[in-house]
Amino acid sequence: MTRPRIKLEWTVGDKLVFGLGLLGVLVLIVLPFWFYNDLPDRIPKHFNAAGQPDAFGTRSSIWISPIVGVVLFIGMAVLNQYPHLFNYLKPITQDNYESQYRNATRLLRLINVIMVWVFAYITYGTIQTALGKVDGLGPGPVLGVVGLMVVISVVYMTRSGK
Repeated sequence: MTRPRIKLEWTVGDKLVFGLGLLGVLVLIVLPFWFYNDLPDRIPKHFNAAGQPDAFGTRSSIWISPIVGVVLFIGMAVLNQYPHLFNYLKPITQDNYESQYRNATRLLRLINVIMVWVFAYITYGTIQTALGKVDGLGPGPVLGVVGLMVVISVVYMTRSGK
């Protein structure tokens, strides 16, 4: 069977999640503009697993995370329009394609929102570290994001298996 191509109608929850992603994109873009002139010439450009800066770059390197984050957000949003191309845990049939597509697109939308907010957090943490207001990102957010991704993945797999 060729997988059907359909346009899924978004629920209020779908729109809310996507809106949170757009807000994250806005924050990601505004942060460097807001703080750029206050940044020193040398800023952190990489953090180790403990959240401590371990590589430094020029002030202009503050744009790397926002550019990557925005490009990934747009790419994942576009990809999310083609659920018939995704890989699924179960075979797609005439009876399950709509629920499988909806479940998969919601998962990708959630991952996209989490990803853009992680980039916003990294950008903000980089700025705050460069300004001497904090001493790195700390390990907590990394563990939190990993935990959240595990929970979301388990929920997805449970729903997909039904």
